[in-house]
Parts: sequence; C-alpha cells; structure tokens
Amino acid sequence: MASEKIHRIADPSRRLLAEPGYSDDLIDYLAPLAASWKILAIVSAIATLASFAIVKYQFIKWYDAIAIIKPMTPQQTAGHMQGLLDGANLGMLRHFVGSEYNSDAAEEYITILTSYSFVTSMVEQHHLADEIVNPGVTPLTSDARNWAVYRAILSRLKCEYSVKNSSITLTFQDPSRERAQRILRYEIDDLREMLRSREVHNASDAVASLSLQVKKVSDALLSKEIYDLIATQVQRQELAQIEADFAFVVLQSPVSSDLPVWPRVMIDTFAAGFAALILASIMILLVNGLRYARRPSSISSIRS
Repeated sequence: MASEKIHRIADPSRRLLAEPGYSDDLIDYLAPLAASWKILAIVSAIATLASFAIVKYQFIKWYDAIAIIKPMTPQQTAGHMQGLLDGANLGMLRHFVGSEYNSDAAEEYITILTSYSFVTSMVEQHHLADEIVNPGVTPLTSDARNWAVYRAILSRLKCEYSVKNSSITLTFQDPSRERAQRILRYEIDDLREMLRSREVHNASDAVASLSLQVKKVSDALLSKEIYDLIATQVQRQELAQIEADFAFVVLQSPVSSDLPVWPRVMIDTFAAGFAALILASIMILLVNGLRYARRPSSISSIRS
C-alpha cells in the first residue's frame, strides 16, 4: 500500500500520459508547472514584451474610412426637384425621376460599386493603381494588373445595406487615413456620375430611335404622338443632368478614425503572452513525462 502511494505521487506525468481519463487530484498533474513557475513567468514576460514591440512599432497600421448613403424614393426625389424647379409639371416629373428608382435601388448601387467595370474605370480615371498595388510586384500584362488592383480594392471595400435604416454603409480599409477617405469619395462621386451618364445616354438613344421612326410614318396623328414622345425624352435628357444629384443622399461623408482597426496592440500583445504561456506549459509537461518514461524503474524496487 505504501509503495503504491509513493508511486502515485512520484510519477503524476507518467500516469497522465498513460491514462488521460484518470480522475485523481488535478494538483498532481499540475505539480511540474508549479515547480517551473519561474520559467513560465519569464517566457510569458519575454513573449509579451516582444509582441508589444513588434505590434506597436513594426506592423503596418490599417485604418477604416466610413461613409453612409441613402437611396431616395421617387417621391422624395420628385419633391426635392420640384422645390428646385418651381412651376415644373410634378406629374410628368414623377414619371421621369421614377424610372431609375425602385425598391431594389440599394442592391443595384452595391452591385455597381463592386463591379469590375466600375472599379477599374475609377482606378484608371483617378490614377490609383500604383497606390493600391506595389508597382514592383504588379504583373506585367495590363489585364493581369487590372485584376490585381480590382481584387485588392474588393478585399478592402465593404458595402452593407441596412433594411432598418434603408441606408448603405461603405467601408474602405487602407494604411493611409487620407487615401481611405479619398477612395470612398471617388466611389460616391463616380456612382453619381455613372447614374447621370446612364440616364442621359438612355434618353439620347430613345430620341435617336424615335427620330428615325417618325421619318417612316405617313400618318399625321401617329407622327404627332411620336413627336410628343421625342419631346418627352428631350425633357428627360435635360432633367437627367440634375436628377442624379437626388438619386441618393450622403448621410455621412467619408471619415476615418484616428485609431487603427488593425493591429489591436493590447489584444494582440496579451494574446501572444497567453499563447506563449500555454505552449511553455505543454512543453514542460511533455518533457517531464518523457523524463519519467525514460527513467529506470527504481520504483519497482520500492514495491518489492
């Protein structure tokens, strides 16, 4: 009985490796850690200090720029434009401004903002390629370069639609706060300009198509109706120049906090210290267990 008790106390790590489900006192298993507390404290302190120095002074800080836009309903757009254009025909105006807006406007805007054609056009227009992708590592071909820039921007850009507020939150991440805000401004301004250009282009195509069609019509009444349609499209084309200004409202202009979103110095530092503590503890237990496993069976003589 006495020899079994001595064996139980002297070899806890060996029993832990041999019988993982052993239900004896946990203190026996943690005895090697208690004996090596100085080593654990030193390792954790060194890891924490080293992590703090690396995270604080070596890692590149990334900042978020945030902007919020809200698509306008046709009624809201018409109301704004009626206030701007006193005396305009509101009934006809509602027809014009309502053509581009619907319940899926927010999803449409998000699709545009994240599309390849929109992003590459914005990058080319504002000469952003060298700012987004390091020229030294950019592929040589133009197509590969465009895709590299597109993937880089898409990985940093987030567009989230809130059903509750009917608004779109745009977030762009960059090591430069100024550049993050600037790129978000480009996104918003270019989206507005694209909506304006699309409406003008659609109206111009309609005018050109109706103008060709009226030349082939001999009926006077039908010709008059087509000319009325042409007049409507011309008016629509003129209103499209200001319609895009009311397509959406900017609730929050691009702004970037002075605190980086990555790295988080304190969280990363304590996480590194805790991870070092866990790894050191595992190593101590393994070394202690292997030492007992290779130890000559001197305890067998005590049993006998």
